[in-house]
Order: sequence, then structure tokens, then C-alpha cells
Amino acid sequence: MPFDLAFCSRYPFSPQARQYVEQAGLSLTASVVEKAEARLRLALESGRIKKVADLPDAWQEELAVYACARMIASAANNRYLIGRYAVAEAKRAGEYLAIDDSVRQDYVEAVAEGFGIAFQKEGRQYSIPFWQYLAFTPRSYDYKLSNRQLKGGLVKVSRHERLRILEEAVRKRMEATLPIKAEFPAEVKEAAGRLLALLPRLEPISSNVGQENYPPCIRKMIEDLSLSLNLPHTGRVALAIYLVNAGLPQERIVEYFRHAPDFSEKTTTYQIEYIRRRKYSMPSCQTMDSYGLCVADCRCGNPLRFRDRIHGAILRRLEAERKGKE
Repeated sequence: MPFDLAFCSRYPFSPQARQYVEQAGLSLTASVVEKAEARLRLALESGRIKKVADLPDAWQEELAVYACARMIASAANNRYLIGRYAVAEAKRAGEYLAIDDSVRQDYVEAVAEGFGIAFQKEGRQYSIPFWQYLAFTPRSYDYKLSNRQLKGGLVKVSRHERLRILEEAVRKRMEATLPIKAEFPAEVKEAAGRLLALLPRLEPISSNVGQENYPPCIRKMIEDLSLSLNLPHTGRVALAIYLVNAGLPQERIVEYFRHAPDFSEKTTTYQIEYIRRRKYSMPSCQTMDSYGLCVADCRCGNPLRFRDRIHGAILRRLEAERKGKE
């Protein structure tokens, strides 16, 4: 059965594309390495990857460049780089999916099939088994299962949400399959070294409230960001509100978010300024729990009251011990 190179070049992560690369035995030329490095550099700098020219000659080269980019990312073996690259590849796939959803539904169905996702069309909407919904949806309050219509083990999603789920599936697969464990050619290692030199350097951050006094949910979000793990939008807003109230200046708060896989300094700066200007209130512990952000039973009612509660408990214990000795 002949391969559809147009499909493979648009969705190089697909099983069909992998089979083609294995059978074709594409060469790792200097041009391919150069373009693969440029692909990763663009992902780092802008969070985007350009779509390929719609020409047969470009389709085959695109597959070789994609395969080489994965090798370079693996040789670098840096979670920030891999996370940033995964987001960029997912956004590229999302752009193609949005186009093909109107003109090549068979392409969209093939992508879903490659992930084993069984969408069922129901009028203008779709349904998806709830276990697949939980596995592939973004970490967002809007996608919480408790907020969805569930019937017969199926979750209803809109046409747009269906494409967003597939985009998230691409990101998760990219992150799960990198780094590749292998010995790479010298030119691949050299390209990895040049990319590592571009990575941001995080400086120590100080505030009016020491990190040892941060509540567990805030510490967990900061730790996730330092590991280049993706935070849901609700988590980013809550963290920004907390840090603003902790007395951190604008540029310091931005530094916390710099290792996010989809970091944009312009967007992050604007959002923090907006939160500071509008004086957003910190979500309560109950709200944080509904967002899936609560990680401990602090019983402080609000993350901003965590420090006072902990210090108050210590003072009360010391006072009780003092009275017990009298």
C-alpha cells in the first residue's frame, strides 16, 4: 500500500510517517541537520514551527528534518528544550488539523486513530470515551470531567475541543517519547550543544515571604515550572496572584514562568501586570481544590493565610509547652 506523503509530512509523529521513515531509510545530511537545528531554535524562540511547503520534494525532507530534530532534542536531554519543542510541534499539528477538519476529514480521523482515540460524531458535536477524555485533555478547569456532560461512558465535546484534544495528544506523546536513548553522530551532538547555550538561566529569587513559608500547592507549582512541566491556566493565574501578594516585583515573577514549555515573555508580563492592576483575589483552598491544584490538607482556608496559620500553630504549641512546665 503506497504511503500518503502529504499526510506523513503534516503529521510526522503518526504511525504511517514512522513506517515510511523506517522503510525509506532517509539520509542524515548536513542540510537536514541544519534545518532540524533551525526547527528547534524556532521552537525555543517563538514556540512555533513553520508549516512545510505543499510540494512532494519538501514532504520527504520534512520527515527527515523531524526525525533529526528529535535526535538533537534527545542529545541535548534538557526538559525545558523538550517541553518547548513538544508544545511547538503540537501547535503545528493543531494548525494542520484546523485546516484538514474542513477539507480532509480523513486526515483528522487518521490522526485520532493513531492515538487510539475513538471519536463518535453526534450532529454538530462529538463524543469520546471518558477514559480517553481523561488521558488526552489539557489540564484545564474547562476540561474537568465534573464540568462535562457524561452519558453511557461517553463525554460530549465540540468540534473545536476535538481538535484541541488531538493537539494535546501530540504534545503528550512528544514529551513521553523523548529523549531517545541512543548514541548520536557528532554533528547531532554539536547542534545540541549550540541549542543548550541558548537556554535561559534562572537566577535566585527573593521575596518578602520566604519559599519555606509557601503553602504546598504553591511550592508544587513552582517545582513543576522549574522542571518545565506544563501548568494549567488556572494554576498559572493562582501562582501569579500569590507571588504578587508575596511582594515579588514584576520581573522576578516572570522568571518563575520562564521555564514553562509555552513561555512567552510578552504574554506573561501582560497577564501579571493585569493581575496586579486589577488586584485579583487569591482563590480559596476550596477553589484551588476544584482546580485540581490542592496537594495537602493545610486547612488554612486560603493559600495566603498559610504562613500565619503555620506560625500561629507553632506559637500556640510553644505557649502550651511553657505553661505545662510552670
